[in-house]
Amino acid sequence: MRNVKLLAILMAVLLTGSLEASSDETVVKLLDLLIEKGILSEQEAAGLMEETKEAVSGTEQETPKDKVAEKPILPEPSQPPLDSRFLSVREKIDFGGDLRLRYDSQRRELEDASWDRRRPRFRLRFGMIATPTENTEVGFRLASGSGFQNTTNQSFGEHGRGKNIFIDRAYGSWEPTRWFKIIGGKHENPFFSSSLVWDSDVNLEGASQRLTFKGENVQLFSNLTQFVISELDLKSVSNNDPIMLGYQGGLITKPAKNTELQLGVTYYDYRSLDLLSSEGIGDRTTFVGYNNSHGQQMVFDANNRLLNKFGTIDLGAELRLNMTPWPLGFFGNYIKNLRSDIQLLQREGVPTEGSDPADLAAYGSDNRDTGYQFGLGYGFRGKKGDLHLQYLYQVLEDYAFPAVFVDSDFHGGGTNNRGHRARDNYFLTDNIYFQGVFFFTKRDNIAKDGKQDEDRAQLDLIFRF
Repeated sequence: MRNVKLLAILMAVLLTGSLEASSDETVVKLLDLLIEKGILSEQEAAGLMEETKEAVSGTEQETPKDKVAEKPILPEPSQPPLDSRFLSVREKIDFGGDLRLRYDSQRRELEDASWDRRRPRFRLRFGMIATPTENTEVGFRLASGSGFQNTTNQSFGEHGRGKNIFIDRAYGSWEPTRWFKIIGGKHENPFFSSSLVWDSDVNLEGASQRLTFKGENVQLFSNLTQFVISELDLKSVSNNDPIMLGYQGGLITKPAKNTELQLGVTYYDYRSLDLLSSEGIGDRTTFVGYNNSHGQQMVFDANNRLLNKFGTIDLGAELRLNMTPWPLGFFGNYIKNLRSDIQLLQREGVPTEGSDPADLAAYGSDNRDTGYQFGLGYGFRGKKGDLHLQYLYQVLEDYAFPAVFVDSDFHGGGTNNRGHRARDNYFLTDNIYFQGVFFFTKRDNIAKDGKQDEDRAQLDLIFRF
């Protein structure tokens, strides 16, 4: 048994194929031991020693490393280092957002009562814009708020409960040529307009197309929009859904040095609103519910179909004088709902919960279909030390435009209002600025709903990142 072990040790040493000079002494001692035990003769040991040296010599001529080198190697795919690939992706994506801290104070006076409301509030927005190719763009933005389309404010309170975050934008765009661009999804309002018509927080849902033709001193543009108002499960009644089709044409020109003039004509065509019913009139999250509670009475016929119609034309103008040190701007908007008909609402409307067409008799034959806004401003840049000032006056009658989309801060939001707004911005740094906004407003016509005067002050600290 012991002889077998010694032979096994010898074989292990011989089969390693990697004997070094320091291992020769070990082999000699092992062979001497085998001779001493009578397992091998001296001649057998000498022959075995010679074979071992030849085997070692052969392995030195062809090492495992040499054998690996002789194998064909497939070329590795050409890829930049991981860090450079990350930089390449990062260069195609822009992240940004803002945080607004606000103190909001309101005082409202009614016929026989008055009240004050003071709210600390905030707005948080964060988004991303990616450019997968040179002519495509994908973007999204998250925002705080309560989910209403015309505000992203969130009031402090509820004993520290968590606040909601909503998808504010989610869109993709393609610009196959320099003069044509198409956007789909929930995206920024493309129209040249004002807060008389659109709150700045409103993002349209649907598709938009923009055409631009540039000349030496003039640029012509056109915006087309297909805006989904509501998706209805009423396919047995109609294959349509309430939508708004927008058509805008305009120009930007430089009539003189440091002077820029922009003009626009827009028609907002609201279709299939008659498919809406009074079912949601008590719910401010619905189209009819919000309008009805914000100065715009919704009226329904005997078949419970909405009678209010909107086909609004919007004329806008803005003049900028970029003169140092007095950069000034002047602007104005005029709108008219060509489809408003107070007489039709009274004639064909029937009383429903929360709406009685007879109340409109207080307006007589006035269709309450018009609105206008004009103002001026100082300062356009947004750099450290810059000061912006703006003043405007507006009148907005009941049925000039859907109340759900207009400025939610002016007179508490909605229509049937008139008044003044003053705003100032001061930039503490390039990305941090103070803003104060002050409203002095009242109900435009008190014949139907009575007196409602409102003064409001908003003090903001805004961080951009």
